[in-house]
Amino acid sequence: MIILSEQTEKNFPDTVTDRPYTQYLKVIELIPGALRITPAKLSVALVCLCSLLSVPSASAADAVPPAAKPGIADTIADDYRGYFSKDRLTRLGIAIGLGGIAANTNIDTNIRNWYQDKVRNEQTDSWASSEDSNAAFRAKLFGEGKYMVPVALLAASVNYLDTDTAVGGWGANASRAYIVGLPAMWGMQFATGAARPSSYAPSGSAWRPFNQDGYAHGVSGHSFVGAVPFLTIAYMNPDNGWVKYPAYLASMAAGWSRINDDAHYPSQVVLGWYMAYEAVDTVFENNGKKKKGLTVAPMAGLDGFGLMAHAEW
Repeated sequence: MIILSEQTEKNFPDTVTDRPYTQYLKVIELIPGALRITPAKLSVALVCLCSLLSVPSASAADAVPPAAKPGIADTIADDYRGYFSKDRLTRLGIAIGLGGIAANTNIDTNIRNWYQDKVRNEQTDSWASSEDSNAAFRAKLFGEGKYMVPVALLAASVNYLDTDTAVGGWGANASRAYIVGLPAMWGMQFATGAARPSSYAPSGSAWRPFNQDGYAHGVSGHSFVGAVPFLTIAYMNPDNGWVKYPAYLASMAAGWSRINDDAHYPSQVVLGWYMAYEAVDTVFENNGKKKKGLTVAPMAGLDGFGLMAHAEW
């Protein structure tokens, strides 16, 4: 179910609507070459992408002296309060409930079998994670926490040199999303106790809460980690569809790679992405910049269940 509405809203100060679209196309052409070689270049490319696509535009408000900003501890505390607010917990609860239905029925297995039998091939393997591939794009790398979390923290440290840079803003927002969302994601992994499809566990994707067999894969960590950087870019560019919508699409790349590689069931990937979405949404709501554009929320009714999308432009 998609609900569309049109709304006129003042531009946010961190949009890039005044920049020519040809610059973005040039950036997109350069990124694949950077991704071909090493994870280090992946990190550099992502930071460069954020720098070029999230440049703050000048506004009359820039001339007004900024109000005193809360400290880091206060900001993070507010993020946690927002993430565990009643409304957000309700949405997360519905999403987790829907994931549980898919995991504990044959829905996950049927989708997994269809994809592995009908869709997966050498080309999708090369795009997903194959290390011996010559493909420029390997989606799994975006979900590697050992690369992406340090990249976000390093980018955030730019704020100590200049508090008005796109890279620093992206890094700070993404880092806060990781800080507020990762503990909840880890908790759900342990609470669900589900197995990977590649482990060939007799229980399949069924949840085995707090089991002691070493299974903790009911939520995809790669899907969560890989979604945060690009969802942050999308939120920083609410009025630029040329940046926002490709960023939303890119946020799903790491999760898709886990389905392709038979490392996670679909419900596990969807839950990872959705927990990342709520974490990023929390950060920007706390910033006072509730985004205009696409809003996603789970829904359930007598006729079925799914995701509801609300778009404003």
